[in-house]
Amino acid sequence: ARNKIENQLIAAAIEYSFDGINVDFENISEDAADGYIQFMRELSVMCRKNGIVLSVDVPVPMDFTAHYNRKALGEVCDYLMIMGYDEHYVGSEAGSVASLSYERNGITGTLESVSKDKIISGIPFYTRLWKTNASGEVSSQAIGMDHADEILSQYKVTAAWSEETSQDYAEF
Repeated sequence: ARNKIENQLIAAAIEYSFDGINVDFENISEDAADGYIQFMRELSVMCRKNGIVLSVDVPVPMDFTAHYNRKALGEVCDYLMIMGYDEHYVGSEAGSVASLSYERNGITGTLESVSKDKIISGIPFYTRLWKTNASGEVSSQAIGMDHADEILSQYKVTAAWSEETSQDYAEF
């Protein structure tokens, strides 16, 4: 199965003259980690043989994402793209999509096992509109920055700088 998808990816990249392939497999279980790393090793060899750049998206380093094996990925991939977002998400407690400390920890944590010239930091261009209903249940919706500005304007709210997150924050 690995070989089939690897061949399909390389064939598509060649057919469409892609400069590179970016792999974004999320929520990989620990028991699938070794197979995932082997897939990336095999794909990297095929990419190099065909002059195709290979990048891979990885979550911010945390104990529960250690099985992504950034060191091994850094050895075989041209770039690791740190997904420096979703610090808070649908179903989590309310909070920033990507506070400065979260982004910084993603970069410094990845630098522990990957060369700086292979790291790309992915930052969000969206935010979350958090709502609390009358019974205290919290929900959220991802929205673009322009939409966030429209909502603030609609409710005549001015965002203020948050020292805690190093970003603008508004509440109404």
